[in-house]
Amino acid sequence: MARFLSRAGTNIDDLERQLARVGSNENDTGDEANVASTSKATEETSLLVASDHTLQYVHGRMHGDAPGSHKSKHKGADVAIPSVRKLGTWDGVFLPVMLSIWGILVYVRMGYFLSQVGIVGTAASFVCGYLTTTMTTLSISAISTNGTVKGGGPYYMLSRSLGPEFGGSIGLMFYAGTLLSAVLNTVAFTEPLLSNFGQKQGDVSHVFPEGTNWHILYSSILFTLCTVICMTGAQMFARASTFLSTFIIASTGMILLSFATRQPFVDEEKSVYYTGWSMDTFRENLWPDLQPIAQGRPSETIGSVLGVLFPACIGIMAGASMSSSLRKPSKSIPKGTLWAVLLTFILYMTMVLCLGATTRRITLRENFNVLQEINILPIVVPVGAIITSVTSTLSGVLSSASVLQAIAKDDLFAFLRPLKQRPGNDGMTRAVLTTYVLGQMAFFVGDTNAVAPFTTMFNLIMFAFVNLACLVLKLAASVNFRPTFHYFKAWTACLGALGCFAIMCVVDVVSALMSTAVVAVLFLYVHYTCAPKAWGDVTQSLIYHQCRKYMLRLDLRKDHVKFWRPQILLLVHNPRSSLRLIRFCNALKKGGLYVIGHVIKGDFHEMLPEFRAQEAAWLRLVDELHVKAFVNLTIASSDDQGARSIAFGAGLGGMRPNIVVLGFLNNGPESLASDGPQLPTDRIRLNEAINAPSYVRIIEDVMAMGKAVGVAYGFSELDLGPEMHGYSSAVLLPLGHTKPKTKQYIDLWPIQIGTSTVATSSRHDAYLTNFDSYVMVLQLGTVLHLVPYWSKRFVLRVMCFVEHQGDVAEESRRVAKLLRDLRVDAELHVHYLQGAGLQTYDDAADGCAELVQDTMPSNAVPVGIVQSPRRAAQASTGGFSMRVNLPMPMRYETRRIDSQAATRSSSSSDSSDTESDSSTDVTRQATPLETVQRGWRRKSAQRTMNKMHLDGHLFSTPNMASPRRRSDGSMVLSNFYARTFGSLRATPDSSAGLGNLAKAKGKRSRRDLQSMNDADQVETGEASTVSVPQLGQQRLEFNDMKVTTQNSILNELMRRHSRDGTRLIFTTLQAPEPGTSEDGERAAAYLGDIDVLASGLPPVFLVHATSLTVTTSL
Repeated sequence: MARFLSRAGTNIDDLERQLARVGSNENDTGDEANVASTSKATEETSLLVASDHTLQYVHGRMHGDAPGSHKSKHKGADVAIPSVRKLGTWDGVFLPVMLSIWGILVYVRMGYFLSQVGIVGTAASFVCGYLTTTMTTLSISAISTNGTVKGGGPYYMLSRSLGPEFGGSIGLMFYAGTLLSAVLNTVAFTEPLLSNFGQKQGDVSHVFPEGTNWHILYSSILFTLCTVICMTGAQMFARASTFLSTFIIASTGMILLSFATRQPFVDEEKSVYYTGWSMDTFRENLWPDLQPIAQGRPSETIGSVLGVLFPACIGIMAGASMSSSLRKPSKSIPKGTLWAVLLTFILYMTMVLCLGATTRRITLRENFNVLQEINILPIVVPVGAIITSVTSTLSGVLSSASVLQAIAKDDLFAFLRPLKQRPGNDGMTRAVLTTYVLGQMAFFVGDTNAVAPFTTMFNLIMFAFVNLACLVLKLAASVNFRPTFHYFKAWTACLGALGCFAIMCVVDVVSALMSTAVVAVLFLYVHYTCAPKAWGDVTQSLIYHQCRKYMLRLDLRKDHVKFWRPQILLLVHNPRSSLRLIRFCNALKKGGLYVIGHVIKGDFHEMLPEFRAQEAAWLRLVDELHVKAFVNLTIASSDDQGARSIAFGAGLGGMRPNIVVLGFLNNGPESLASDGPQLPTDRIRLNEAINAPSYVRIIEDVMAMGKAVGVAYGFSELDLGPEMHGYSSAVLLPLGHTKPKTKQYIDLWPIQIGTSTVATSSRHDAYLTNFDSYVMVLQLGTVLHLVPYWSKRFVLRVMCFVEHQGDVAEESRRVAKLLRDLRVDAELHVHYLQGAGLQTYDDAADGCAELVQDTMPSNAVPVGIVQSPRRAAQASTGGFSMRVNLPMPMRYETRRIDSQAATRSSSSSDSSDTESDSSTDVTRQATPLETVQRGWRRKSAQRTMNKMHLDGHLFSTPNMASPRRRSDGSMVLSNFYARTFGSLRATPDSSAGLGNLAKAKGKRSRRDLQSMNDADQVETGEASTVSVPQLGQQRLEFNDMKVTTQNSILNELMRRHSRDGTRLIFTTLQAPEPGTSEDGERAAAYLGDIDVLASGLPPVFLVHATSLTVTTSL
């Protein structure tokens, strides 16, 4: 048994290493099995050894190692890792950030800012720029203090905190912004160079030629030298960077000192008018005065000036770039960055006020080198400017190349994969060369004013999305987002993001929209093409938060039939043999919920490892098939218990499956082996084949839950094209993919089901017709035909049948109206049975005595047998059979009265019976065989039917009237309620025998009930003796035949009309009688009836519904 320990000791170090591995780059292998967890991590954990009743901790490091170093085990060898001096806040963050912000623009464009927008405009521009950078700094500080910051710079920090989508898109923007910053410093380098050493305007010497092409050449040479240094001598430059920075600090101090000590002077040759501290000069330079900077060019705008100025505010990422070299990154990054931002802002504002109050506007407009002209030691300014350009260019090339190489290493973009190779210099050679080529191309953009807006735009879009991602982190309320930097709030991130987008729009609306579109495209590219990473994803946290909120609003009590959609639970046994069915259900769901369920049979604790392995395999299968489905696995002792558990637990709130789909039972041996491509689920453990009682029990349980049931018969032969789900599915399922030359059909065979409903104390048997399944067949076929793949390749057909040819026209009219009302766009075909040459039907209708006995209801009294009412009541059972010539509900029916027939009028006391204008009941004459079967019925049954209570309400049925004759002379009922009750047998109390049926009628308004015809009745309580006349005098009708016989007839009918060109059939599923699953023979017989109906046909989808799924009301 595990024991408690009094102290953790140095095992805390091991715990921290384990915690750092969870979701870190060490696990970025794409294999779910490699995802670390503290409960299963084994690397470098402490071993607990008991010796001499003393617990000793044996650690990965050896005692006695030299200070500042330790040994770690790597591939069986001990490797000494020397300690490296780490940087603090001053030298690691503050100094780099300050020098990055204080760039070349201070020396070459400060006069330009003041001359165009004045002191007010320049100060306001710096305030706006620093506001956005400060808000972004707060966001970066929050990320850096929300865990242990490792090496990798800003990209690494953002990608591991926000996920690959944000990390990849922001990373490329960061790369572009850093590269353009280097280009900007290189282009700006030529201005102080030529102003001091140019052949025409050089103050110190006249050496270098001037001109646009020469500008590009000088920039290219400097950029080439910096690139060479980055590839060969970066370490040497790093040692000298602090020394070189002193010249920048000295030049800045000298500029500020000159404002305090320089006396007023005028140099008309260079247009220098230095007035010293003057209120007049201050007022002259106070307000904006936008003018062209050169002849022939348009006037400047606020946006163009802001686009040039904003790069002077960037550089806040320099501290984060040093994260791997910092002693305490989580503390140094926010502290050093914020102090650097504050100091540079003060310096900028001081310089704006000093220059604006001492130098006239004409000087600021015509001489951009004004800071050198008014300096007491002029050479310091160009030296500081040139050193700033060189150091910033070197830093930009190194930083951008490292970001590019890191993105390529993470394999987020396919076009960067060649940069993953590591040919020397730690794998950055190709990244540096790529950066060099792109930088050289950027020099052709133009001068400083042309390059600066692009730098502004890329940095602003990067800052905006950093703030936006942090805002998402905050709003998602992730429990693990707990930064120790407490000044970050949701409103700071929101303000930073809005500020960035606002500045982008001010600079250039078109460029802002294009930049945002580029980031969105990169985001979507990573989302849809990149393999899952083990870093975590902020979008998942946001999606979870939003889904939870809206799932609570999805109220089942507000569900309405007009918004019904298929929500499918597919129960799968063998994934390989069910691939086509999985893809078919993915198309059938039409935007609804789709859950794939699988039962693992066995003991819970024994099967738990198998459960974990199968869950990962099923998820990979769903990804490879490109189906939008959830996976729901369970462990149970039997298939039916597991299916019941999945059906109860699948979904959440208002999103729960309403259709449970099963493949038809296959008792043959199954195997995962196949000659096709390897599937992720090929190695899972298969259960033994399910038996018939368990299979039927699943159907019974699902129906008891109030869900529809779908049985897929023969779907292993379903011909699907790979276009349905893309390339992956085409590889896994090499099915037919060419568009057929002939018409292909989806046939809908909606068949009404007559349910035998019998009271326990009665011998009366009636049939309750189920229009729910009838309508769902039409609905599912229409839903499938809405999918583009199916609508382009298949024609939808509705196939109905009647028994007699004379009923075809009436049935066509009724069904056509129904299809119009239900908005079902399909071809309609109505077939008939009698006289159509159906051998099975003819044999059954002209059957022998044994066939007649089989086709009679199961509780009918055989010939010559005397049966008491009690015995008849005990023998009565419920059942299902196919029914023909049943009418549509009244709202779909147009009344037709035969004026030649006798009529009997009646009135109804229930308002529900008067929905149509005038209802008439028509009855046909009973055949001799029907007279024999119903000879024991009471003459009082009609009176009982005319007045009965349904759920406490008095219900009166209309009398039979207006018969319409078929072509064979028999009469057809054309009134809905005239067909309500049929097959009534003798009972002591007629009204008691109809009690359950009355309740069913009350619950299902306007449910169509079949009445065969009137029958004679015998006295109450008397036994009856029935005699059968000579057989063969009258043909049996379809409604009186045995279920198996009906299925055989329908199978022959479907094979005749739905064989050639038909690729899929929808039809009605007969529900099993209650208790069928308790008897193996009855369960096998039920499945045998389904097999008889569907065998030899194209794939058949049989469905049984428990509620209506469509409405004609608005």
